[in-house]
Formats: sequence, C-alpha cells, structure tokens
Amino acid sequence: MRVVEAHSVRRMSVVGLSYGGFIGYSIAAQYPAAVESLVICCSAVCMEEKDLKDGVFRISDLEEAAEILVPQTPDRLRELMGFTLYQGQPLRLIPSCILNDFIHVSDSIS
Repeated sequence: MRVVEAHSVRRMSVVGLSYGGFIGYSIAAQYPAAVESLVICCSAVCMEEKDLKDGVFRISDLEEAAEILVPQTPDRLRELMGFTLYQGQPLRLIPSCILNDFIHVSDSIS
C-alpha cells in the first residue's frame, strides 16, 4: 500500500491469482476505501474449517493454515513450498539460514 499511496493512487482494482487471492483479500479487508473492485481467481479464500480437515491441507484449523501460508520458520516455509512441487525432495537441501533470511526479508516488506 505504501507504493500505491506514493503514486497517488486513490482507488484501484485488485486481481489475485492463487496465493495472490489471499493478498488481494487482505488488501481489500485492510483498505476498503482504496479497493474499488476485487477479483479472486483459483484461491481458497472462502475455505471453511471442515474443508481444511477433509481437503488438501489436512490441518486442524484456520490458525494452522495461516502458519503455513505466512511461514515464520524454515520448516513451515518448506511445507508451503512443498505444495507447489510434485516431489518435494529438493526442499530439504535448502539450508535453513537461507530460508530464515527469506522469511526475515518478507516480514520487513509487509
């Protein structure tokens, strides 16, 4: 939003694809006056807790889903990245220090 505000954009349309749907939803929820329209494609924003228990994530609640989708540890980041790969074996080869740096930089941007 700082970039949007720096360019004097007062209202905008937001399109979020997959994980971007979560980001678009978050922007619209935090800055409703700035979002004129929102399109969410191929995203699980409307997932309910029963969907999480029975679905692809197989997790216990929405809090655990948030911990995966906004990872704070290298293991959670590996888990998130694993959802994008058919075979996740290469993820174990990424050193935790690199993943920690990625998490730290991601947190400082938001």
